[in-house]
This record gives sequence, C-alpha cells and structure tokens, in this order.
Amino acid sequence: MTVVARGVPTPTEFAVLAGRLFAAGYGDEQKPDVLGGVYILGGGKAMRVPGSPQHVLGLAAAKNTLYLSTSRALLAWSGWNGTRFQKTRRVRTRAPYGNFRAPAVGPDGLIYVGADTSLPPPTPNYSASLVSVDPATGSITDIASGMRQPWLPLFVPGHALPLVSDLNQDNLGPHRPLDYLLAIKRGANYGFPACPAAPRTCAIYSQPLVEFPAHASPMGMGYLNGKLYVALYGGLGKGPVVVSMPLSGGKPTPFLSGFPAPVIALGTAYGNLYAGDQSGVIYRVTP
Repeated sequence: MTVVARGVPTPTEFAVLAGRLFAAGYGDEQKPDVLGGVYILGGGKAMRVPGSPQHVLGLAAAKNTLYLSTSRALLAWSGWNGTRFQKTRRVRTRAPYGNFRAPAVGPDGLIYVGADTSLPPPTPNYSASLVSVDPATGSITDIASGMRQPWLPLFVPGHALPLVSDLNQDNLGPHRPLDYLLAIKRGANYGFPACPAAPRTCAIYSQPLVEFPAHASPMGMGYLNGKLYVALYGGLGKGPVVVSMPLSGGKPTPFLSGFPAPVIALGTAYGNLYAGDQSGVIYRVTP
C-alpha cells in the first residue's frame, strides 16, 4: 500500500476525468472552518481545485463533466483546462428532494444518488430513496425506497441498476440493526424505518444482497478484477477496514486494515484500488 497524497479533509469519493484522478473532500463536521472541496491528485500532492464548494459529499465523472454533491445540490462542472473548470452550473432538481449523498453516473447518462424525499425536519416516517436525476433538466425519478442512508451507488457487470451501500441507525444498541449492501431493484422497498426497528416486519420488504454487522457502516465501494471491495467506516470489530467479496455477495473478507482513522472513500482507477481515510490520507494498492 502506497500513500499517494495527504491533506484531503475527509475524503469521500474518487473520479477520473481527462486522465486525472480527482477526490472529493467533505471538510470537518465539528470544525466548520475546515474547508473540503474537489482535489486533483498527482505528484504526491492533493491540490484544491479553484471554485470548490466548502463541503463535497461525492463526485462522479461522465464524458467531459464532473458531477458534485454538496448535500443541498448537485453541481455540473465542465471545461477542465488542466487547472480549473471553466463552466459550472447547478442541476435544477425540484423540492422536496435533497440531502444528496455520493453520486454515480449510470450507463444511461443519468446521475444515480441517494436522497431524502421529504422536506426537513425529519418526520417519524422519514426515509431516503435512490433516485435518478437527468443532468440536463434536473428531472428526478424514484428508483427504490425505504433506506436510511444510501451512501454510494456502484454500477457493476451483470446489474442493470447499481449496488448501494446503506447505513442503518446507531441507536438500537450494540448488536442491531445490521448494515446493508443492496442490489437495487426498480420499485423495491427496503423497509426503513419499520425494518429493522421492528424486526418482525423485515420479511415483507425487499432483502439486502449482503448484511454487515451492526455499526460496520459500509460507505465507499469499488469493483476490480471480478471482486467487490467495500470500505467499512466502523469495521468488523477491530477498527476500520476495507473488505472484499465476490460480486454475488457472500462473507466479507478483510483486505486492507490498520488505518489510523475511519475510511470512507474507496474507488478504482488504472487497475488500482484507492482508499481515503478521515485523517486526509489517500492510499493506492494493487490487489
């Protein structure tokens, strides 16, 4: 494992555009003066791109455009000239959709992203959905519902819709609820908030592809050489870890461990796996 850059405040996602590797940085929830943004990685350094938002939950690339999630909005940046993006615009999504998580661009050119579907403050029936967004018009379509926090969509071979990492709540004790990896099906309802708060209801809802231990907190994902890799912010009981598993699911196997801070960002580029932990360090490993 090689350190390729430092200084990305809470790295959240990676994307490749114009032959360059970009990373999103959220900043710091506890210290608002710590700026996140979009960073270009190279030469052992992370350089903040001019015009970056203060907080970036994720980014995805398609053709000549970089799409950013700032939670409140989805942004489209284009016209990269090697130093900065010359065109920036806000994708005109409609209320009540908001709190956009990390995005992915599908084969159809639409942005797929986890989003809340009700105006704040949260209600007792509050839940989130995976939605698709037309980047040209902002038109939104609900794909699947009943998720607490759908973090990252990932398109992989053999699936028309993405896999999605989904974090459940942390207030039901040390051993429940389990966290999920979902193989999204159109129109599916994964049960939140009724399930898993009331376990007897879970059987009537769509089932996850993989169940992780409570508080494992699956976040970033990557697919490489036939294997799926998942970053577990909370880990499997011995600290944050990146696990691997077959694309069909199965038991998660620890692959990378020993991170000094929780790991969120995970992605693949140029045949390598990239990971970013909350200390701001970006790592590269060739499986």
